[in-house]
Amino acid sequence: MRFNYNRLKAERIAQGLTVQEMADVLGISKSAYSKKENGKIALTVEDFSLIANKLEVSKDRMEIFFTKKVSVMETEKIS
Repeated sequence: MRFNYNRLKAERIAQGLTVQEMADVLGISKSAYSKKENGKIALTVEDFSLIANKLEVSKDRMEIFFTKKVSVMETEKIS
């Protein structure tokens, strides 16, 4: 499984939250949060937990932030 950074950004925007507001939640700079949201700096489990709480994403909806990496070979089997 891979973390879907695009979904993270989409959820933040949908909630009407700014990059600065999310940075404040993590206690980091706006620039550092932006790099985390874009996958340039690692997002820790602790970061994700704080972000999910701010976005009000319940535990049963956490899977929206993850995509299953499917190989081309597996995709061809389905076709």
